[in-house]
Amino acid sequence: MTRSSELDSWLDEWSQQIADWETETGKIFLGENRLMIKPPRGSFERWLDQHNHKMELLRTLTSAIAAVAGVAVFLKVFGVI
Repeated sequence: MTRSSELDSWLDEWSQQIADWETETGKIFLGENRLMIKPPRGSFERWLDQHNHKMELLRTLTSAIAAVAGVAVFLKVFGVI
């Protein structure tokens, strides 16, 4: 897929504006001086991210067990089993 000439000219124009701004202010656009939107992740959050799939499996299994237990209780209440 190729880019249009309009998009290329638009990107060139914005790149020049960013370069001019960097020259005027002495700051780097999206560089080290940018604002941090999200704080850095803690060790517990990184651990949770590493084990995400295991937790999803456990959630699925416990939901299935709860559904089977619910059906068993329902059948027991109505005297089927």
